[in-house]
Amino acid sequence: MRSNLVVPSLALIAGLAAACGPSAESDPPAPAPSSTAATSSTATAESNHNRSDVEFAQQMVPHHEQAVVAADLALERSPSPEIQALAQRIKGAQQPELDQLLALLRLWGESVTPGGGASGDHDHSRLMSEETFQQLQEATAAEFDELWLRSMIEHHQGAVELAETQLRAGADSLASLYARTIVDRQRPEVQEMTALLER
Repeated sequence: MRSNLVVPSLALIAGLAAACGPSAESDPPAPAPSSTAATSSTATAESNHNRSDVEFAQQMVPHHEQAVVAADLALERSPSPEIQALAQRIKGAQQPELDQLLALLRLWGESVTPGGGASGDHDHSRLMSEETFQQLQEATAAEFDELWLRSMIEHHQGAVELAETQLRAGADSLASLYARTIVDRQRPEVQEMTALLER
């Protein structure tokens, strides 16, 4: 049964090939460079970044993750309506930014965690320590707000430093846009937290 079907099919293909033969010689198909050019263009678009862009995204991901956790702590534990409102704004801004940074790393084909730097180690200097989070969780209501504000001011300053480094040394326009947004949003938040701390 199968052999009976194969033979007519082969004959049909041969007939089509013969019918198309003359037109193929007189009117050759469009050359493939267009698809090659598209591939090349896509590769260029996807590789328009450098090591500074990658390090910025890789270091900012855990930084933003911490900020979201710290904001949740303030929403749960702070007795201050002003701090709760600030924490809500921080969480609302940083979760979408975190998603954008993860999407950039996926676009570039890069790992979320760094491994290609000079040392291959993550710079934890701008992250909150586990000890700080432990203190925040154990602080009384009276102690919490001051500790949270001091910790978040330092945390925000670290984010601004990372973003400013990318703006100086990065190459990717989208990464630079994200970095500029971080600087423009977190600097005023540092001023706001400093004012709350000084009351």
